[in-house]
Amino acid sequence: MISANRELDNPSWHALSGEQRQFGVVGERAACYHPSISPIGAVADQSADALQELACLVESGQAVALFGLDRIEGDWEQAWRLAEQVRLSQWICPEPVVAVGDAHWVELGDADADAMYRLAKAADPGPFERQTYRLGDYIGILAERKLVAMAGERLCFAGYREVSAVCTDTAHQGHGYAQALVAEIARRQQQAGCLPFLHVRNDSPMEHQATHVYQKLGFVKRREMDMTVLVRR
Repeated sequence: MISANRELDNPSWHALSGEQRQFGVVGERAACYHPSISPIGAVADQSADALQELACLVESGQAVALFGLDRIEGDWEQAWRLAEQVRLSQWICPEPVVAVGDAHWVELGDADADAMYRLAKAADPGPFERQTYRLGDYIGILAERKLVAMAGERLCFAGYREVSAVCTDTAHQGHGYAQALVAEIARRQQQAGCLPFLHVRNDSPMEHQATHVYQKLGFVKRREMDMTVLVRR
């Protein structure tokens, strides 16, 4: 495993406290995206004080997903309830990506918001809300004017951009759409001088297929981490 690029140990904090600040609420040691953007939040460190500050930024009953929260110092359970922990593998692409396949993709934007949301909820690539697409570039493939595959960006900060929302409608799998779309997004990121990275949910139905695609494009596993979902009491 690669131990460099330490910013990736806490990517949501660097994104929210940096160039994506406009998409959330940011304090001194805690931050979260607006609920319409993403359920992802962040803390600068793993202290109870940081989690207490995060609790002041969200409403009662609101769920927040945090990367890499493997330990919590002090008392935090008065403010939060642990809902779920999902094990992830984190991948980076240090070598140049070459475009693959002959898939004809299109740029996605405001007019495609509902279609992106429907596809993401059906395919379940991870947290995706109605305005997640505002976080970066999104491209997709249409079949009979219907969006059947897409990929885009989520966490972005200086020198790093995350490939996310990679999904294909079940009726259109097996055509290499995911590989072509990820290659294009990662190529753009590298052209902008950024290191592409992404996360894969361990033990998910698509884990082995997804990692096979990413490895073919030059992605290598950097580390494993938890995504911890907390609910504000």
